[in-house]
Amino acid sequence: MNNKSNIDKDIKSKLTISIIASILFVVGIPIIIFSAINSFWFGLVIGIIFVVFGFYGMPLLWVSFGNLKSLKRVVDAVMEENLTSISQIASQLQINEKTAKSYVTQAINKKYIYGYLFDGTTLTPNDKTPPKKKIIQNKCNNCGGVLEKTADGFYCPYCGSSFEKEN
Repeated sequence: MNNKSNIDKDIKSKLTISIIASILFVVGIPIIIFSAINSFWFGLVIGIIFVVFGFYGMPLLWVSFGNLKSLKRVVDAVMEENLTSISQIASQLQINEKTAKSYVTQAINKKYIYGYLFDGTTLTPNDKTPPKKKIIQNKCNNCGGVLEKTADGFYCPYCGSSFEKEN
């Protein structure tokens, strides 16, 4: 799963919850009215819960949705447009550098942007490969499969792990 689908999935869920809160607010008002007229106390309680949740929750959910859409724009600027400095991102998106830095930090923390090292002003690609693991026996430490010998050490054909030779 890539970063784009992660943020898109989060945006869809925020949108869905925001729409539900909006609908509950609107539906709750007639439920209160009809329940009060008919002395249906359970319906009255449900209507009040819907209205209160919609009244207080709906604005917060819509603001959260809007912030996530802004964050997506920053993620797109980094991952698709290859903008790597805070000044470039801020200039392209017409936001100040402090806000751009905040969005980039938030996107990295939520793993919407990955594969980069961030020093506070510039994103640089992380080209480092993970270190190879050392082994003692001819079994894979990860899956227990039998290892195959390579020029640099050993390789597990089952899980893809590679290991260095022991000295």
